[in-house]
Amino acid sequence: MGYCYKYLHSIVSALILTGLPLVALCQTDTLSGKTGLRPSLYAGIGYGSNMIYLGSTISGNLPYFSSSLTVGAQNSLFVSASASHVSNTNPYVAFYSFSASYRNTVNTWFDYSADLAYYKVPESLSDTLFSNFVLINLTTGFDWKLIYTKLTLSGLLSDANSGYIQVRNSRYFQTKQFFKRKAFLSFDPNINLLFGRLVKIESTTGTSRFGNAPPFVQFRKKQTGTTFTYKYVFGMMDTEFSFPVTFNFTNFSFEAEPIYILPAYSNADYPAPKGFSLNITAYFRIL
Repeated sequence: MGYCYKYLHSIVSALILTGLPLVALCQTDTLSGKTGLRPSLYAGIGYGSNMIYLGSTISGNLPYFSSSLTVGAQNSLFVSASASHVSNTNPYVAFYSFSASYRNTVNTWFDYSADLAYYKVPESLSDTLFSNFVLINLTTGFDWKLIYTKLTLSGLLSDANSGYIQVRNSRYFQTKQFFKRKAFLSFDPNINLLFGRLVKIESTTGTSRFGNAPPFVQFRKKQTGTTFTYKYVFGMMDTEFSFPVTFNFTNFSFEAEPIYILPAYSNADYPAPKGFSLNITAYFRIL
């Protein structure tokens, strides 16, 4: 049972960037003893203190609320649509997302997946939040028994195209079933290393420093009395620590995920997200 949960949870961030977990996609069939091969439909709702992905904030450092619908087939193909509201923004729906994911578990220690997502924001919010973008993920997962390692190569197509590498190590575990074997708690503590596009700022005095280069918009040069040159470079962006805790009950799951982000650099002009954030999500099986 833990095997199915662990691997489905590992593709959550790639399938729905809003952070709505899909652990429930395997949950009902696992608890009931069914094969899980029939098509299914899920509804999800979520809240977060800040929506962060690929080292940048999508929600502009503001809290957000999301809702989504997901269709799954044979625990391999998933198609999803979601709508998100960001606090203090107008119109009410700040952006939509549409995504599809295919995954295949080859054996007990190796799996792979491919994901495609499109994010659309109203034109009135493109300067405030982000411009429309497409994200492609190719992921391989390796189960070393003690830890599960996931390597993700990401390509982002937007006003400023960029590539990213993520290395995630996690250790999934769960409690015994309770409530007449209808429920259990699962845990998936993990450490994620993110490598991607940075802004390198060099001055005429010979000094250089790095800053965050948001993948969703073109970065804006900050001019001062000294002449600077700006260019993109590839390097380590941050280390992310998270501890998802999920309550699983037949057709329902509820997850709380505290996250701490430690940037690999510090730059006041081009700041990166840092510190704690919290995501809370719930998923319901409809069919």
